[in-house]
Amino acid sequence: MPLAELACLRRVSLQERTHKVMSTLVHTQGNLVAPAAKGGSHPLRLSFLINSMEGGGAERAMANLLGHLESPLAGCDVELVLLDDVEIKQALPDWVRVVTLDGGGSLLRSSVKVVKYVMRRRPDVMVSYLARANCLNVVTRLFSGHRAIISERVQTSSHLSTSRARKIFEVMTKLTYPRAHKVIAVSQGVADDLADNFGVPRDRLTVIGNPIDAAALSRAASEPPAVALPEDYILAVGRMVPNKNFHMLLTGYAKAAPEPDLVILGDGPLRAELVALVDELGLTGRVHMPGFVDNPYPVMRGAQWLVSCSNAEGFPNTIIEALSLGTAVIATDCPAGPAEVLRGHADPDSPVTKNAQDGLLIPMEDPDRLAEAMAVFGDADRRADYAARAKARSTAFGVESVVQAYVDLIFAGQSVPAPHKGSIA
Repeated sequence: MPLAELACLRRVSLQERTHKVMSTLVHTQGNLVAPAAKGGSHPLRLSFLINSMEGGGAERAMANLLGHLESPLAGCDVELVLLDDVEIKQALPDWVRVVTLDGGGSLLRSSVKVVKYVMRRRPDVMVSYLARANCLNVVTRLFSGHRAIISERVQTSSHLSTSRARKIFEVMTKLTYPRAHKVIAVSQGVADDLADNFGVPRDRLTVIGNPIDAAALSRAASEPPAVALPEDYILAVGRMVPNKNFHMLLTGYAKAAPEPDLVILGDGPLRAELVALVDELGLTGRVHMPGFVDNPYPVMRGAQWLVSCSNAEGFPNTIIEALSLGTAVIATDCPAGPAEVLRGHADPDSPVTKNAQDGLLIPMEDPDRLAEAMAVFGDADRRADYAARAKARSTAFGVESVVQAYVDLIFAGQSVPAPHKGSIA
Protein backbone atom coordinates (compact mmCIF):
# COMPACT_ATOMS: atom_id res chain seq x y z
CA MET A 1 0.00 0.00 0.00
CA PRO A 2 1.46 3.45 -0.93
CA LEU A 3 2.74 5.58 1.97
CA ALA A 4 0.56 8.49 0.90
CA GLU A 5 -2.51 6.31 1.31
CA LEU A 6 -1.44 5.34 4.82
CA ALA A 7 -0.99 9.01 5.70
CA CYS A 8 -4.59 9.71 4.77
CA LEU A 9 -5.96 7.33 7.38
CA ARG A 10 -5.97 9.97 10.11
CA ARG A 11 -8.37 12.09 8.05
CA VAL A 12 -10.99 9.47 7.27
CA SER A 13 -13.94 8.47 9.45
CA LEU A 14 -13.86 5.51 11.79
CA GLN A 15 -16.20 3.58 9.51
CA GLU A 16 -13.91 4.19 6.54
CA ARG A 17 -10.93 3.14 8.65
CA THR A 18 -12.60 -0.18 9.44
CA HIS A 19 -13.21 -0.76 5.74
CA LYS A 20 -9.62 0.24 5.00
CA VAL A 21 -8.23 -2.36 7.44
CA MET A 22 -10.37 -5.13 5.97
CA SER A 23 -9.45 -4.12 2.40
CA THR A 24 -5.76 -4.03 3.30
CA LEU A 25 -5.93 -7.60 4.57
CA VAL A 26 -7.50 -8.79 1.34
CA HIS A 27 -5.04 -6.75 -0.78
CA THR A 28 -2.06 -8.10 1.17
CA GLN A 29 -3.33 -11.65 0.81
CA GLY A 30 -3.56 -11.21 -2.95
CA ASN A 31 0.10 -10.18 -3.16
CA LEU A 32 1.43 -13.14 -1.24
CA VAL A 33 1.96 -16.66 -2.43
CA ALA A 34 -0.62 -18.86 -0.73
CA PRO A 35 0.87 -21.73 1.23
CA ALA A 36 0.62 -25.23 -0.09
CA ALA A 37 -2.04 -27.43 1.41
CA LYS A 38 -0.96 -28.89 4.72
CA GLY A 39 -0.06 -32.50 4.59
CA GLY A 40 2.27 -35.07 6.01
CA SER A 41 3.47 -35.16 9.58
CA HIS A 42 4.87 -32.14 11.43
CA PRO A 43 4.89 -30.93 15.03
CA LEU A 44 1.82 -28.92 15.97
CA ARG A 45 2.61 -25.29 15.04
CA LEU A 46 1.13 -23.13 17.80
CA SER A 47 1.33 -19.34 18.02
CA PHE A 48 0.32 -17.14 20.95
CA LEU A 49 -0.52 -13.59 19.80
CA ILE A 50 -0.73 -10.50 22.03
CA ASN A 51 -0.11 -6.76 21.65
CA SER A 52 3.00 -6.72 23.85
CA MET A 53 4.45 -8.03 27.08
CA GLU A 54 4.29 -4.80 29.04
CA GLY A 55 3.08 -4.57 32.63
CA GLY A 56 -0.68 -5.18 32.28
CA GLY A 57 -2.92 -7.89 33.70
CA ALA A 58 -3.57 -9.63 30.36
CA GLU A 59 0.16 -9.75 29.67
CA ARG A 60 0.83 -11.20 33.12
CA ALA A 61 -1.93 -13.78 32.61
CA MET A 62 -0.46 -14.98 29.31
CA ALA A 63 3.05 -15.13 30.78
CA ASN A 64 1.73 -17.18 33.71
CA LEU A 65 -0.15 -19.52 31.37
CA LEU A 66 2.95 -20.10 29.23
CA GLY A 67 4.90 -20.88 32.38
CA HIS A 68 2.66 -23.92 32.94
CA LEU A 69 2.51 -25.21 29.37
CA GLU A 70 6.03 -26.56 28.80
CA SER A 71 5.16 -30.18 29.65
CA PRO A 72 1.77 -30.42 27.90
CA LEU A 73 3.16 -28.71 24.77
CA ALA A 74 6.35 -30.77 24.63
CA GLY A 75 6.99 -31.70 21.01
CA CYS A 76 4.99 -28.73 19.66
CA ASP A 77 6.52 -25.83 17.73
CA VAL A 78 5.51 -22.84 19.88
CA GLU A 79 6.00 -19.10 19.25
CA LEU A 80 4.92 -16.05 21.23
CA VAL A 81 4.13 -13.26 18.76
CA LEU A 82 4.17 -9.63 19.95
CA LEU A 83 2.45 -7.05 17.76
CA ASP A 84 4.46 -4.11 19.12
CA ASP A 85 8.19 -3.69 19.62
CA VAL A 86 8.21 -2.39 23.20
CA GLU A 87 10.08 -3.41 26.33
CA ILE A 88 9.17 -6.86 27.66
CA LYS A 89 8.36 -6.50 31.36
CA GLN A 90 6.93 -9.95 32.02
CA ALA A 91 9.02 -12.97 33.03
CA LEU A 92 8.76 -15.39 30.09
CA PRO A 93 9.77 -19.05 30.14
CA ASP A 94 12.96 -19.88 28.24
CA TRP A 95 11.34 -22.60 26.12
CA VAL A 96 9.09 -20.11 24.27
CA ARG A 97 10.46 -18.51 21.08
CA VAL A 98 9.51 -14.81 20.89
CA VAL A 99 8.72 -13.08 17.56
CA THR A 100 8.25 -9.29 17.47
CA LEU A 101 6.32 -7.81 14.54
CA ASP A 102 6.63 -4.05 15.28
CA GLY A 103 3.02 -3.04 14.56
CA GLY A 104 3.58 0.31 16.26
CA GLY A 105 0.24 0.23 18.09
CA SER A 106 -1.60 0.57 14.77
CA LEU A 107 -4.35 -1.83 13.74
CA LEU A 108 -3.61 -1.23 10.06
CA ARG A 109 0.16 -1.70 10.34
CA SER A 110 -0.33 -4.73 12.60
CA SER A 111 -2.73 -6.29 10.08
CA VAL A 112 -0.08 -6.26 7.35
CA LYS A 113 2.53 -7.72 9.72
CA VAL A 114 0.24 -10.50 10.96
CA VAL A 115 -0.85 -11.50 7.44
CA LYS A 116 2.78 -11.88 6.38
CA TYR A 117 3.56 -13.78 9.58
CA VAL A 118 0.78 -16.36 9.23
CA MET A 119 1.49 -16.91 5.53
CA ARG A 120 5.13 -17.63 6.39
CA ARG A 121 4.54 -19.53 9.62
CA ARG A 122 1.35 -21.41 8.64
CA PRO A 123 0.30 -22.07 12.25
CA ASP A 124 -2.11 -24.88 13.01
CA VAL A 125 -3.52 -23.02 16.01
CA MET A 126 -3.28 -19.40 17.14
CA VAL A 127 -4.32 -18.28 20.62
CA SER A 128 -4.69 -14.51 21.14
CA TYR A 129 -5.34 -12.06 23.99
CA LEU A 130 -6.65 -8.47 23.68
CA ALA A 131 -8.87 -6.87 21.05
CA ARG A 132 -6.37 -5.93 18.33
CA ALA A 133 -4.69 -9.33 18.41
CA ASN A 134 -8.05 -11.11 18.59
CA CYS A 135 -9.47 -9.36 15.53
CA LEU A 136 -6.35 -10.07 13.47
CA ASN A 137 -6.25 -13.70 14.60
CA VAL A 138 -9.77 -14.27 13.25
CA VAL A 139 -9.36 -12.30 10.02
CA THR A 140 -6.13 -14.02 9.04
CA ARG A 141 -7.50 -17.49 9.77
CA LEU A 142 -10.12 -16.92 7.05
CA PHE A 143 -7.42 -17.45 4.41
CA SER A 144 -4.64 -19.28 6.31
CA GLY A 145 -6.88 -21.99 7.69
CA HIS A 146 -5.50 -22.04 11.24
CA ARG A 147 -7.73 -22.68 14.25
CA ALA A 148 -8.38 -19.29 15.87
CA ILE A 149 -8.88 -19.26 19.64
CA ILE A 150 -9.36 -15.78 21.08
CA SER A 151 -9.61 -14.65 24.69
CA GLU A 152 -11.53 -11.60 25.87
CA ARG A 153 -10.01 -10.27 29.08
CA VAL A 154 -12.50 -7.53 30.05
CA GLN A 155 -16.20 -6.78 29.84
CA THR A 156 -16.11 -5.56 26.24
CA SER A 157 -18.95 -3.04 26.27
CA SER A 158 -17.63 -1.19 29.32
CA HIS A 159 -14.05 -1.31 28.13
CA LEU A 160 -14.83 0.08 24.67
CA SER A 161 -17.00 2.87 26.09
CA THR A 162 -13.85 4.72 27.21
CA SER A 163 -11.78 4.07 24.07
CA ARG A 164 -11.09 6.78 21.50
CA ALA A 165 -11.33 4.06 18.86
CA ARG A 166 -14.62 2.74 20.24
CA LYS A 167 -16.53 2.68 16.95
CA ILE A 168 -13.86 0.93 14.94
CA PHE A 169 -13.40 -1.77 17.57
CA GLU A 170 -17.14 -2.24 18.03
CA VAL A 171 -17.47 -2.90 14.29
CA MET A 172 -14.36 -5.10 14.20
CA THR A 173 -15.52 -7.09 17.25
CA LYS A 174 -18.95 -7.77 15.75
CA LEU A 175 -17.39 -8.77 12.43
CA THR A 176 -14.67 -11.01 13.80
CA TYR A 177 -15.42 -12.51 17.22
CA PRO A 178 -18.41 -14.59 16.04
CA ARG A 179 -16.11 -16.15 13.40
CA ALA A 180 -13.51 -17.46 15.84
CA HIS A 181 -13.41 -21.19 16.40
CA LYS A 182 -13.58 -20.59 20.16
CA VAL A 183 -13.95 -17.46 22.28
CA ILE A 184 -12.60 -17.72 25.81
CA ALA A 185 -14.27 -15.37 28.28
CA VAL A 186 -12.53 -14.97 31.62
CA SER A 187 -15.81 -14.71 33.53
CA GLN A 188 -19.49 -15.42 32.95
CA GLY A 189 -20.24 -11.69 32.83
CA VAL A 190 -17.78 -11.26 29.97
CA ALA A 191 -19.34 -14.22 28.15
CA ASP A 192 -22.86 -12.83 28.53
CA ASP A 193 -21.80 -9.44 27.18
CA LEU A 194 -20.18 -11.00 24.10
CA ALA A 195 -23.28 -13.09 23.38
CA ASP A 196 -25.84 -10.35 24.03
CA ASN A 197 -24.07 -7.35 22.47
CA PHE A 198 -21.57 -8.68 19.92
CA GLY A 199 -23.33 -11.65 18.37
CA VAL A 200 -20.97 -14.38 19.56
CA PRO A 201 -22.84 -17.71 19.46
CA ARG A 202 -23.01 -19.24 22.93
CA ASP A 203 -21.81 -22.60 21.62
CA ARG A 204 -18.52 -20.93 20.65
CA LEU A 205 -18.07 -19.35 24.08
CA THR A 206 -16.28 -21.01 26.97
CA VAL A 207 -15.48 -19.52 30.37
CA ILE A 208 -11.91 -20.09 31.58
CA GLY A 209 -10.32 -17.91 34.24
CA ASN A 210 -6.63 -17.15 34.60
CA PRO A 211 -4.24 -19.64 36.19
CA ILE A 212 -3.54 -18.62 39.77
CA ASP A 213 -0.61 -20.62 41.15
CA ALA A 214 -0.90 -20.24 44.92
CA ALA A 215 2.44 -21.93 45.63
CA ALA A 216 4.32 -19.71 43.16
CA LEU A 217 2.61 -16.60 44.56
CA SER A 218 3.62 -17.57 48.08
CA ARG A 219 7.24 -18.09 47.01
CA ALA A 220 7.30 -14.72 45.22
CA ALA A 221 5.70 -13.02 48.22
CA SER A 222 8.42 -14.36 50.54
CA GLU A 223 11.08 -12.24 48.81
CA PRO A 224 12.01 -8.81 50.17
CA PRO A 225 9.94 -5.94 48.70
CA ALA A 226 11.66 -4.20 45.80
CA VAL A 227 10.58 -0.74 46.99
CA ALA A 228 10.69 1.16 50.26
CA LEU A 229 7.35 0.98 52.07
CA PRO A 230 5.68 2.71 55.02
CA GLU A 231 5.15 0.61 58.13
CA ASP A 232 1.38 0.28 57.54
CA TYR A 233 -0.22 0.78 54.15
CA ILE A 234 -3.21 0.16 51.91
CA LEU A 235 -2.40 -1.11 48.41
CA ALA A 236 -3.73 -0.51 44.89
CA VAL A 237 -2.18 -2.05 41.77
CA GLY A 238 -2.70 -1.24 38.08
CA ARG A 239 -1.87 0.89 35.09
CA MET A 240 -2.57 4.58 35.56
CA VAL A 241 -5.33 4.74 32.97
CA PRO A 242 -8.96 5.95 33.21
CA ASN A 243 -10.39 2.45 33.52
CA LYS A 244 -8.59 1.83 36.84
CA ASN A 245 -10.22 4.96 38.33
CA PHE A 246 -7.47 6.00 40.71
CA HIS A 247 -9.27 9.35 40.98
CA MET A 248 -12.05 7.65 42.94
CA LEU A 249 -9.45 5.83 45.06
CA LEU A 250 -7.67 9.05 46.02
CA THR A 251 -10.91 10.93 46.69
CA GLY A 252 -12.30 8.12 48.86
CA TYR A 253 -9.00 7.77 50.70
CA ALA A 254 -9.00 11.51 51.45
CA LYS A 255 -12.58 11.28 52.78
CA ALA A 256 -11.84 8.26 54.97
CA ALA A 257 -8.48 9.55 56.29
CA PRO A 258 -7.46 6.08 57.55
CA GLU A 259 -4.31 5.59 59.60
CA PRO A 260 -2.32 3.56 57.00
CA ASP A 261 -0.65 5.31 54.07
CA LEU A 262 -1.68 4.46 50.49
CA VAL A 263 0.71 2.74 48.05
CA ILE A 264 -0.12 2.57 44.32
CA LEU A 265 1.99 0.18 42.24
CA GLY A 266 1.93 0.83 38.51
CA ASP A 267 2.57 3.50 35.93
CA GLY A 268 0.86 5.01 32.94
CA PRO A 269 -0.27 8.15 31.13
CA LEU A 270 -2.27 9.57 34.08
CA ARG A 271 0.66 9.67 36.51
CA ALA A 272 1.18 13.44 36.36
CA GLU A 273 -2.56 14.03 36.77
CA LEU A 274 -2.70 11.74 39.80
CA VAL A 275 0.34 13.39 41.38
CA ALA A 276 -1.43 16.75 41.01
CA LEU A 277 -4.60 15.32 42.60
CA VAL A 278 -2.60 14.01 45.55
CA ASP A 279 -1.30 17.52 46.14
CA GLU A 280 -4.76 19.06 45.66
CA LEU A 281 -6.30 16.69 48.23
CA GLY A 282 -3.57 17.42 50.78
CA LEU A 283 -2.24 13.85 50.64
CA THR A 284 1.41 14.59 49.89
CA GLY A 285 3.57 12.32 52.03
CA ARG A 286 0.70 9.87 52.61
CA VAL A 287 0.38 8.51 49.05
CA HIS A 288 3.34 6.66 47.56
CA MET A 289 3.62 5.84 43.84
CA PRO A 290 6.88 3.93 43.27
CA GLY A 291 5.89 2.81 39.74
CA PHE A 292 5.76 -0.62 38.14
CA VAL A 293 7.31 -3.43 40.20
CA ASP A 294 8.29 -6.76 38.65
CA ASN A 295 7.31 -8.66 41.79
CA PRO A 296 4.39 -6.93 43.55
CA TYR A 297 3.58 -9.89 45.80
CA PRO A 298 5.72 -9.08 48.86
CA VAL A 299 4.02 -5.66 48.84
CA MET A 300 0.61 -7.29 48.43
CA ARG A 301 1.12 -9.74 51.30
CA GLY A 302 2.26 -6.94 53.61
CA ALA A 303 -0.68 -4.62 52.88
CA GLN A 304 -3.41 -3.99 55.43
CA TRP A 305 -5.86 -4.42 52.58
CA LEU A 306 -6.12 -4.06 48.79
CA VAL A 307 -8.45 -1.67 46.94
CA SER A 308 -9.63 -1.94 43.33
CA CYS A 309 -11.76 0.90 41.94
CA SER A 310 -11.93 -0.29 38.33
CA ASN A 311 -14.71 0.71 35.95
CA ALA A 312 -14.39 -2.57 34.02
CA GLU A 313 -12.69 -5.89 34.62
CA GLY A 314 -12.87 -9.37 33.17
CA PHE A 315 -11.07 -11.75 35.45
CA PRO A 316 -9.59 -9.53 38.18
CA ASN A 317 -6.13 -11.04 38.59
CA THR A 318 -5.01 -8.61 41.26
CA ILE A 319 -8.05 -9.29 43.43
CA ILE A 320 -7.61 -13.07 43.25
CA GLU A 321 -3.87 -12.82 43.89
CA ALA A 322 -4.60 -10.74 46.99
CA LEU A 323 -7.14 -13.34 48.16
CA SER A 324 -4.54 -16.07 47.67
CA LEU A 325 -2.07 -14.17 49.85
CA GLY A 326 -4.67 -13.66 52.59
CA THR A 327 -5.07 -9.92 52.00
CA ALA A 328 -8.56 -8.48 52.55
CA VAL A 329 -10.11 -6.76 49.50
CA ILE A 330 -12.35 -3.78 48.74
CA ALA A 331 -13.55 -3.67 45.11
CA THR A 332 -16.03 -1.85 42.93
CA ASP A 333 -18.90 -3.93 41.53
CA CYS A 334 -17.87 -3.20 37.96
CA PRO A 335 -18.70 -5.32 34.93
CA ALA A 336 -17.54 -8.02 35.10
CA GLY A 337 -15.63 -10.19 37.55
CA PRO A 338 -15.36 -8.73 41.06
CA ALA A 339 -18.92 -9.70 41.98
CA GLU A 340 -18.31 -13.26 40.79
CA VAL A 341 -15.05 -13.53 42.69
CA LEU A 342 -16.26 -11.95 45.94
CA ARG A 343 -19.71 -13.56 45.59
CA GLY A 344 -22.07 -10.65 46.01
CA HIS A 345 -23.68 -7.53 44.60
CA ALA A 346 -23.15 -3.89 45.60
CA ASP A 347 -26.57 -2.80 46.81
CA PRO A 348 -26.38 1.00 47.25
CA ASP A 349 -28.93 0.84 50.07
CA SER A 350 -27.18 -1.88 52.10
CA PRO A 351 -24.21 -1.58 54.45
CA VAL A 352 -20.99 -2.55 52.69
CA THR A 353 -20.59 -5.52 55.03
CA LYS A 354 -23.79 -7.06 53.60
CA ASN A 355 -22.85 -6.86 49.91
CA ALA A 356 -20.50 -9.83 49.47
CA GLN A 357 -19.24 -12.95 51.22
CA ASP A 358 -15.52 -12.70 50.59
CA GLY A 359 -14.69 -8.98 50.59
CA LEU A 360 -16.28 -5.54 50.60
CA LEU A 361 -18.07 -4.77 47.32
CA ILE A 362 -18.99 -1.13 46.63
CA PRO A 363 -20.72 0.75 43.79
CA MET A 364 -18.62 2.29 41.03
CA GLU A 365 -17.86 6.02 41.13
CA ASP A 366 -18.82 6.26 44.81
CA PRO A 367 -15.97 7.57 46.97
CA ASP A 368 -18.32 7.88 49.95
CA ARG A 369 -18.97 4.12 49.98
CA LEU A 370 -15.25 3.56 49.55
CA ALA A 371 -14.64 5.68 52.66
CA GLU A 372 -17.28 3.60 54.49
CA ALA A 373 -15.52 0.37 53.47
CA MET A 374 -12.14 1.70 54.58
CA ALA A 375 -13.64 2.53 57.97
CA VAL A 376 -14.79 -1.11 58.30
CA PHE A 377 -11.29 -2.39 57.58
CA GLY A 378 -9.90 0.08 60.10
CA ASP A 379 -11.12 -2.41 62.70
CA ALA A 380 -8.36 -5.04 63.01
CA ASP A 381 -10.70 -7.88 64.04
CA ARG A 382 -13.08 -7.33 61.11
CA ARG A 383 -10.16 -7.01 58.72
CA ALA A 384 -8.71 -10.30 60.00
CA ASP A 385 -12.08 -11.99 59.47
CA TYR A 386 -12.19 -10.87 55.83
CA ALA A 387 -8.55 -11.87 55.32
CA ALA A 388 -9.46 -15.42 56.43
CA ARG A 389 -12.45 -15.43 54.09
CA ALA A 390 -10.17 -14.25 51.27
CA LYS A 391 -7.73 -17.11 51.77
CA ALA A 392 -10.54 -19.68 51.82
CA ARG A 393 -12.14 -18.28 48.65
CA SER A 394 -8.87 -18.32 46.69
CA THR A 395 -8.83 -22.13 46.61
CA ALA A 396 -11.56 -22.00 43.93
CA PHE A 397 -9.08 -20.57 41.39
CA GLY A 398 -6.46 -23.30 41.04
CA VAL A 399 -4.04 -23.49 38.11
CA GLU A 400 -4.44 -27.13 37.06
CA SER A 401 -8.01 -26.98 35.75
CA VAL A 402 -7.35 -23.72 33.86
CA VAL A 403 -4.25 -25.09 32.11
CA GLN A 404 -6.03 -28.33 31.22
CA ALA A 405 -8.93 -26.38 29.69
CA TYR A 406 -6.50 -24.45 27.45
CA VAL A 407 -4.71 -27.64 26.45
CA ASP A 408 -8.00 -29.30 25.50
CA LEU A 409 -8.96 -26.34 23.28
CA ILE A 410 -5.54 -26.19 21.63
CA PHE A 411 -5.56 -29.87 20.70
CA ALA A 412 -9.24 -30.07 19.70
CA GLY A 413 -9.48 -31.30 16.11
CA GLN A 414 -5.74 -31.98 15.85
CA SER A 415 -4.22 -35.35 14.95
CA VAL A 416 -2.12 -35.26 18.14
CA PRO A 417 -4.14 -36.17 21.26
CA ALA A 418 -4.25 -33.69 24.13
CA PRO A 419 -2.18 -34.57 27.20
CA HIS A 420 -4.25 -35.34 30.25
CA LYS A 421 -4.04 -34.12 33.77
CA GLY A 422 -1.04 -36.18 34.81
CA SER A 423 1.20 -34.19 32.45
CA ILE A 424 0.09 -30.74 33.59
CA ALA A 425 2.80 -29.23 35.80
